[in-house]
Amino acid sequence: MKSIVTVLSVVLGFNAFAGDPQRITLSDVSKKVSESNFSVYQTAIRVYQAKEAVKAARGNLLPHLNLWDIAGAAADIYTGGGTGGAGVVGLISDIVPFLIPANWFRVQEVKLLYQADQLGYQALWANELMSAKALYMHIVLDETLRQNVLENIEEVSKIHKIVQMRELLGGAPQGSAREIEIRLLALQEDKRSMEVLLQEEKAQLSFAMGMPAQTNLELSTVDLPDLATLEALNYDDFEYRAVDSSPEINQYDYFIAASDYVRRETMYSFLGASSMSRGAGGGVFDNIPVTPGLGFGTGPSMRIVSAQKDILKLQKEGAEEVIKRQLKLLVNNYNLDLENYRNLKKRTDLAKAALDQLFERLSLGENFDMLTLVEASRNHLSAAISFYSVQYRFLLNEDKLGRLIFHGDYSNLPNAQKQIEEGRKP
Repeated sequence: MKSIVTVLSVVLGFNAFAGDPQRITLSDVSKKVSESNFSVYQTAIRVYQAKEAVKAARGNLLPHLNLWDIAGAAADIYTGGGTGGAGVVGLISDIVPFLIPANWFRVQEVKLLYQADQLGYQALWANELMSAKALYMHIVLDETLRQNVLENIEEVSKIHKIVQMRELLGGAPQGSAREIEIRLLALQEDKRSMEVLLQEEKAQLSFAMGMPAQTNLELSTVDLPDLATLEALNYDDFEYRAVDSSPEINQYDYFIAASDYVRRETMYSFLGASSMSRGAGGGVFDNIPVTPGLGFGTGPSMRIVSAQKDILKLQKEGAEEVIKRQLKLLVNNYNLDLENYRNLKKRTDLAKAALDQLFERLSLGENFDMLTLVEASRNHLSAAISFYSVQYRFLLNEDKLGRLIFHGDYSNLPNAQKQIEEGRKP
């Protein structure tokens, strides 16, 4: 009965979403990505598995009985089987598993890998949140640009009608109206393309927020900054924090620490190998051969572990360089936008003044080439697009900086355990 009610709720929810537009804000994106994003929730489950793996590993150190192994060993002894002694010795791993050193090392590995999984969860959540917020701002920008295109279409349409009339009266060269109509049709194509793009972007955003496909989103505007009042960034002010707070880098510290225990586990494998799982995050060490008992494979196995540790150190170093380069590029783009802002604003103001002047001359009955008016309208549209783009690009760079140093929305990491307990919130 409960499952039927759930299905009905989902269906009714779909119908509700398919109706009126659902208005959201940028803060809603942060909340929904943390609560409902599919990838974030899957990774939260993985962290939960890793946490339970630690409990399981600790529990496996306690004595446990395998009745079939006991019965088999007793039968071998009773019948005088040749493997009776080995069977009794084999029961040590069940009755007193804490006497096997490899089990203790494996527990430490599982703990460290759980910490690495938590950092992996943080990195994925931050990336999903940054992508969703960037998509939100791209949609708002495209909505603004679409409005500018609509205004330009209206302007060119007025010019087209005037030129048609002048052409009929002989006040404009033949073919002038056709030239303007070609540009008008191109603008209408741009409008339709942007409408399709907006639909696609909104669909991607609703998926990132874990919402049904039928959701009809309506986005609130964002406050645009006055870049003229801001100062340039200094790379050195953020380098340490970006590296120190990066989960992608810190994750390797736990992998490297775990490799030391894997090496010890391999070294003492002659006292018995551990059958415990390393958990969801142990894949990096799964291919390392560990042979139980005395043998000639222990030495090569230890060298393989050492080589794996060297690989992890190189990967950590590479991750640091990636973070530093991302920060360097971000600071350069941020400062470039600050430098270009004044020029873009002046360019927009001059283009608008030139367009207004031509319309004023037209209203006074002055005769001039109407293509000049069309060109002025296009210059104004181009300048306005560039001006709005740099403002939104500044917001994107500001958010990317928050992601790199885990500031603002990125300092509110959702609790994976709590998320599992409460469940996904579609």
